[in-house]
Amino acid sequence: MAKYGKKNKVKEGLENYSICLLGESGIGKTTTIFETCEKLFGSDGYMIFNAGKEQGIDCLQGASYEDIENWKKFEAVIADIIKNKATDYPDLKVIVFDTLDQIIEITEPEVIRKWNSENLGKKDFVPAKTLNAACGGFGRGEDKVIETILNKVWELQKVGVR
Repeated sequence: MAKYGKKNKVKEGLENYSICLLGESGIGKTTTIFETCEKLFGSDGYMIFNAGKEQGIDCLQGASYEDIENWKKFEAVIADIIKNKATDYPDLKVIVFDTLDQIIEITEPEVIRKWNSENLGKKDFVPAKTLNAACGGFGRGEDKVIETILNKVWELQKVGVR
């Protein structure tokens, strides 16, 4: 008779986990993660995605970051990291999304655009103008936003970036 099951071994190192810091605006979440990343990984071991309207990076002298104004830039930076991990980003281990709500905000128009593009030409199709109208409604647009972001996270994990 076959035996199924595995024994888990907890991995050491912050770079092996996805972490979310929640808290009120201005209490030091970005500073805390910046100082932690600098100490554990060095300036080439992390990159902060300064997303959308976020401005937390402005007060962090020497922080490694990239401005992510929109979905196109988000996708381009991730594609560049994946393509050039071995040559341009050999020490990169961690990406910090500052902040998740801003990543969500820049992903929403992409989900609407993609939904409209995939369904254009279908009988009785009315293009979505809002996230609630995309992907069949009833919260499916929000689900697609999360799925789209997670797919990018998984792509990064495949090359050793958490």
